[in-house]
Amino acid sequence: MYRYGPLGFHHGPGPLAWVLLALFLAAIVLAVIAVVRLWRHPGAFGSPVVHAGPPPVHPVDPALSELRVRYARGDLTWEEYAQRATNLGFPVAPPAPPVPPPSAPAA
Repeated sequence: MYRYGPLGFHHGPGPLAWVLLALFLAAIVLAVIAVVRLWRHPGAFGSPVVHAGPPPVHPVDPALSELRVRYARGDLTWEEYAQRATNLGFPVAPPAPPVPPPSAPAA
């Protein structure tokens, strides 16, 4: 008696089926749009976005900069430079001893 099932789909889907299909397709389209917007603009939906930002910049001490310039010009000896840098709060390690040049091989 019912060739295509008891719900009578042998006459094709009814108007309710078309409305449900349209709602389902609209939901899929909206989901795709939401994913694309969230991918392009991470904070678009109110989600917190954490930006790393630039690395912290250490402030330059002008007194230490001037001290380095004076040492580079030769106005100060190493001992004077190390003492003044320590007084400014920047302790300096002593310089490494000079490496002797390699001896020439005996001929």
